[in-house]
This record gives sequence, C-alpha cells and structure tokens, in this order.
Amino acid sequence: MKKKSRPRLYLWLVILASVTLSVTLTITSIKIIRGGKSFTEVIQEENKTFVVNTVRFGHGVMAHMGSETYDSLIDLALKSKFILFLAILDEDGNIIAQSDPPGGLRLLKTYDVLELKDGKILEKTKSINLISYKAKRELVSTEEHMTHHATFTKSKPAMMGQHKDAPKPGWFLVGMDGSLFTMHYRDMVIQTVGTGAVFLFIGILIIVFLGMIQRYELANLSIERLLKIKRVLSRFVPQTAKNVIEKDPEKKGLLDKYIQDASVLFLDIEGFTLLQGQYSQETINRTIEFYFSLFFKLIQNKGGDINETAGDGMMVIFLDSDPIKHAQNAVKTALNIQEQCRQLSTDNDPDKISIKVNSGINSGKVYLGSTKMRGSEGERWTFTASGSVTIMAARLSDYAQNGQVLIGGETAKRVEDSFPMRCLGRVPLKNIKDPVEIFEVSSLSLSV
Repeated sequence: MKKKSRPRLYLWLVILASVTLSVTLTITSIKIIRGGKSFTEVIQEENKTFVVNTVRFGHGVMAHMGSETYDSLIDLALKSKFILFLAILDEDGNIIAQSDPPGGLRLLKTYDVLELKDGKILEKTKSINLISYKAKRELVSTEEHMTHHATFTKSKPAMMGQHKDAPKPGWFLVGMDGSLFTMHYRDMVIQTVGTGAVFLFIGILIIVFLGMIQRYELANLSIERLLKIKRVLSRFVPQTAKNVIEKDPEKKGLLDKYIQDASVLFLDIEGFTLLQGQYSQETINRTIEFYFSLFFKLIQNKGGDINETAGDGMMVIFLDSDPIKHAQNAVKTALNIQEQCRQLSTDNDPDKISIKVNSGINSGKVYLGSTKMRGSEGERWTFTASGSVTIMAARLSDYAQNGQVLIGGETAKRVEDSFPMRCLGRVPLKNIKDPVEIFEVSSLSLSV
C-alpha cells in the first residue's frame, strides 16, 4: 500500500477540521435564529435562577424596613445596565414603591394578582420588557429581621411607625432593557457567523497553501525524475543532437537532416568473432567496455561525437567550421587509439585481452540529422550522418587490417601537410561500384 506524503495528510486534516468547525458554527447560528424564541427569552431562561435569586435576596432582606428602604433597593437595582425600572407590589397587586417609569412603558396602579406569574412578561415594548417576579419572604429569618429592625430603629427612629404600617412586598415588576438583549443577540450571531467565516477563510488559505506546497513538491519530484531520465537518455544520444535540442527545443523541424561538412571515423575491433570463441561473454563485455571507455576519452579530447556503437565497433562524427581541422582531429584520434592499443598489448596483464582496432576515415558533405521510423506505437528517431561519405568510411574500416588507419582521398587532401601517409592505390571496396584510392596514415605522426 502506497504511503501518503505528509503534506497530503496535513491537507486532509485541515480540510476535516475546517469543515467540522464551519458546520458546528453554522448549526449553532441556525438554532439561535430558528429557535422560535427571542433572544430576550433565551437570556431569561438561561439566567432566570440568577436574576430571580439576586432580586429576591435584595428585597427579602429589605422586606420589612419601610418605603425608604424600598427606595434604596430600587436605587441599587437601577445600577444594573439591564434593569431600567423596578416596582414593588403588595400581596394584592398594589404598587408600594417604584422608580421613574421609562417612556413608552404603560403602568397600572393596581395589578390583578391572578395575571401575575413568576417570570412572566407583562408588557413588551421596543426597548423594554416588564417582567413580574414573586416575592419570597422566607429568605429573612426572625432573628435577622429583629437585628435589622433594631439597627433601623436606632438609626431611623422617625421611621418606626412607618415600618410597622408598611405593607409587605408580594410582587416585583422589573423592566429589563430589551435593546441590549437585541444588540447582544445580534453581536452573538455576527460573532458566531463571523468566526465561522474567518475559520473557513483561514482553512481555505491553509488548504490552498498546502495545495501549493504539494504541487511544488510534485513538480520538484517530476523535475527530478525528468532530470534523471534526461541524464540516462543523454548517454544514448549523440552530443551533436543534444546541442541542437538544447539550443532551440521548440524549433520547427528540429533535427531534420541538413547537409554538413564532416569527417566520419569508423572503428572496428579486429578478429572480434575469434575472441568470442576464446573467452566468455562476460570477459568480452568487460573488455569492450574497458577499451571503449578509453576511446571515448580520446574522442572527446578532439571534439568527436560518438554517433553509435554496434558490438565490436563504433561510428564517430567530427564537426568544425574549418573542414581541415575536423579532418585532422579525426585522424589524430584514430592514431591515438592505435597507439593506446599498442601500449596495452605490451602490459602482459592476464586480466586484459589485447586487441587491435582498424580505423576508416572519410571527409566531405554528409546528411546530418534524424532518421525517423514510424510505427503503430509511435516514432523512433536515430541521429546520424548518412550518405556516400559515411559509407566510404565504414568500408575503409572493413578493409583495414592489423590496426591500420585508412583514409579516403578527400581526407588525405586535407591532412597531407599534417601527417605522413602512403598511398595504397585504388582498391575495390564492398558495395562501391568503382575502385577508390586510399591512403594509410603512419603512426609516426603522433608527435604532430
């Protein structure tokens, strides 16, 4: 089973977290909006115990201390930012004490106790909700009452008669600020939806960012893979072809054949068939790779380009703007290879097979470019130099013996001042109609 990369795993975790949070916040907002109750009622239900007990405790302590004490309780209650009005009613629903009623609130002097219920909204305006609460005297014990009564008598002797005659509170009307509730409701919805939107936005940014990282990682992996493929394929592609492709890869008719002056060198190991009968295939392969590696270095030093190898031989193309120079480089390379083989044959190393390499060189106009083969599976291209010049070079290497370096007449004209050579006369070559004049280059010219 293929293992997921870390960026991909993080990406899915962020997506899951973002979706979960967004769904949760959305459901919460929908429940608040579609709950069927105003936010005021929600607040009342959630905080009913706290509000009721707070008010009851205050007026329970003050219950038997007279109207002035009720005024103190009213002043204390109005300090809350939620309470805009407070009225104290007796058991029969008559108002004992009250604060100044805010505008728009309709008050009665007497309320029907049958209409009063604990926590009931009696009246609801745009900015205020009038709620009734039942007084609870049991919160004050007899001892506490006597203590408060004694303290009040000492400090307020003039109010004693009023205290004895003051009616006992039975109900409290509390006017609560509905606009604050609405504002808090709106703020909560905005904050909930806003928080969800922010988290969703951040989640999307993270997803996009991680997606970019993942794409960057995949792009890097693809580039690395392409570079590896390029490095491998470049070992099979002639340098001349690589130079053309790298110079203008989008050029129309890329690698199409064109006429170019060149020198073509063919190398052929003498007696290769006999060697295969004397040594194992592994030994033969190791020998070929060893010698061809040496040849490759010598060829590169003179600007040659190995076009192809075939078993015991190879084809090398030499290009230069100066036709004499590339002909000289081809001959010099063949002579260096000849000398290298001669030196290795004198080492008497049992692990090395001594070989001789026959060389054929010809210069002139060649068709340089790709030979295209088309089939049902696509195209296969080979980059080569074709024409009579190439065929002549191949036939010269076939004709050579005992490690000779043979060159054609055109090559001889170009290098006659640089290398000693001897004419071998006109000789018949395979698949060439008329005998051709050939020359052998002497290894004495290596100092050139």
